[in-house]
Amino acid sequence: MMTIKFANMAPRYERVVLCRGLSEKNDSQEVYVKTLKSAGYTCDYLPTLCFEFINTSELRTCLLSPNSYDGLVLTSRHAVEAIVLSSKEDDNILLPWSKLPVYCVGPATESFAKTHLGTENCFGRETGNAKELAEKIVANVAKGSKPLLYPCSEISRETIEKTLNENDIRVCKIVAYKTLPNKTLEQDLLKFMDNLPRIFVFFSPSTVEHVVTLLKKKLYDINNIKAVAIGPVTKQALCDAGLDTFATAVNPDPMSLLKAISDAERNEVNENTV
Repeated sequence: MMTIKFANMAPRYERVVLCRGLSEKNDSQEVYVKTLKSAGYTCDYLPTLCFEFINTSELRTCLLSPNSYDGLVLTSRHAVEAIVLSSKEDDNILLPWSKLPVYCVGPATESFAKTHLGTENCFGRETGNAKELAEKIVANVAKGSKPLLYPCSEISRETIEKTLNENDIRVCKIVAYKTLPNKTLEQDLLKFMDNLPRIFVFFSPSTVEHVVTLLKKKLYDINNIKAVAIGPVTKQALCDAGLDTFATAVNPDPMSLLKAISDAERNEVNENTV
């Protein structure tokens, strides 16, 4: 693994808290931890969100008609999980879909789709958010083609739909899961409320909403948080919540996150020595 080194300095904020979904404490999570530890950080995981799958019958009905669609749009691993759940009684449902184009945000979603759906034609691993993925789809899908099936969260933004519709590309959006705060979030957050400086990494606007609400409720000194965003949408959520963004990862992957943090720490040191 490539390691990003600090220029003659150790990390200033050694403690990193990864605010992610409950079901995301997996191999992907371990890669983030391993990458950050390689640069001298200590990492904790704060299970912030949980997910409830809904409209499985509606999604299953769509999956049973693969010839009606020109592919899939997947903006999270939970969309993949929703498809797996909707087809669990008959694995053959997914076979026709494995040949259709699948447009995924980032390498993690693509890898998860390949593993669990058997997809062979994935596009978009280089994209880091819904806007970039939508632009990728517009560049690759012919206007007036059959619709793309788009299972998503009830809080998903309209970026995908709006961009595709504006370019005469139809999309069949199905709300396949709900995003909820983890039931033990307040209890889990207490162990980090010792007013020691920490880097909090937020992986979605939802994690920002729920964590910041509790921090303010507990009168935690927000100045002790170095808030890091995975992408521009989460950065905007931090801004809306009244937090300064310490760093923003260019892409939703461990090395981009490490680079963003290390660059921000180095810039802060340079500013303080001027």
